[in-house]
Amino acid sequence: MNESLDKDYLLDVMGSFSKATGLYIEAVNNEGESYFEPNNVERSEFCKFIRSYGKCNEKCKESYRVASLEAGKWEEPYFFRCHAGIVIWAVPIIVRGASVGSIICGQVLMWEPDEFFFQELKEFNSGIKEFDTLKEKAMKLEIISPNRIQAVADTLFIVVNYLVKRNICILENKDASRLLMQKIRQDLEDRKKSNLHEKDDYNSYLKKERKLLSYIRLGDKMKIKNTILNLLGDLYVKAGGDKNIIKLRTIELASLISRAAVDGGLDGELAMSMMEDFNKEICKVDNIECFFYEIYDVARDFLDKIFILGDEKHISLLKKARNFIIENYSKPIKIDDVAQYLFISKSHLSRLFRKELDCTVNDYITRVRVEKAVELMKKRELSIKDISNRVGFKSQSYFTKVFKKHIDVKPVVYRNKLF
Repeated sequence: MNESLDKDYLLDVMGSFSKATGLYIEAVNNEGESYFEPNNVERSEFCKFIRSYGKCNEKCKESYRVASLEAGKWEEPYFFRCHAGIVIWAVPIIVRGASVGSIICGQVLMWEPDEFFFQELKEFNSGIKEFDTLKEKAMKLEIISPNRIQAVADTLFIVVNYLVKRNICILENKDASRLLMQKIRQDLEDRKKSNLHEKDDYNSYLKKERKLLSYIRLGDKMKIKNTILNLLGDLYVKAGGDKNIIKLRTIELASLISRAAVDGGLDGELAMSMMEDFNKEICKVDNIECFFYEIYDVARDFLDKIFILGDEKHISLLKKARNFIIENYSKPIKIDDVAQYLFISKSHLSRLFRKELDCTVNDYITRVRVEKAVELMKKRELSIKDISNRVGFKSQSYFTKVFKKHIDVKPVVYRNKLF
């Protein structure tokens, strides 16, 4: 149960539930043992009196044990009369198909106590001599209709299941984060041992940085994952492990990633908000691995947002369109080809790109071609004309014009800077 639930959070919820309903509530394990109960939540006077008799505590525990097992078996709230004769229900705590305990709630009556009830009460509690006192305590129990009891139990069942799923999700995320942190730590150790200290400037680092930004603009998840980890290793080596330099470069890189994500289709306001959250988090950490984890995490988050939430039909079409363009950019493709591949109209495809990526289909095709041209620039054996042809431009002069528009310099000038 410790692993399945956030105890403090559940206690707050249980406390609020008790305050709202006026009902007693506690959590028990499958042995019927009290696991925890909220502060300022007290048992009814009836139950306190019953438990003042030594053996009755064990009887309460046994009632809870049986109820918890039954609730777990049926995976739904289980209503019962405890050994003392009052109404209680158990809401199962189900984790990955197995019951780990239950939430006990109630200590009420479902009808006005009459002579028959008091006869039963006496039979249930034959060992208690002060029956008049017990009867007096029973008269103070709250009376709740069956419909209300069912509604309260169902609500509690929904809340408990939500909390379990929420905590499992948190635990899974923590495991994923822990594994990623271990990988980052191991990569840094490997880089130190391999003696990859380069004597020159940050040129190789900046080249990989440009690649990363290109992959983000194009939404290439696999290449982003591989490139960013390699890039962070380079940064660590180049900075000589200096935390101040690494922190500065990490914040700088995050800013560049956010702009590339906006170019890739992320909403600008959302990008700014995510960067504000990132800056708050990065200010809290003072550990190199944590710097790198935060930058990896924000890059992954940006990419998830680029691809938009959900599996709606138009989102699926958009993803297929992007993949088709990335796979066929070297061919003379146009919007007609993309629309035909998806079996949709050109106008519908144009609306998708305008709405989700804030660009036309042809703009996106051009963007992909320019990004791919930048990658090919480092291959010295290829001429500018060769590169132009390889990325789908028929005219070198038009390629030069488009390249300058996107990169701010002509292809020849850009290549000269590389070598």
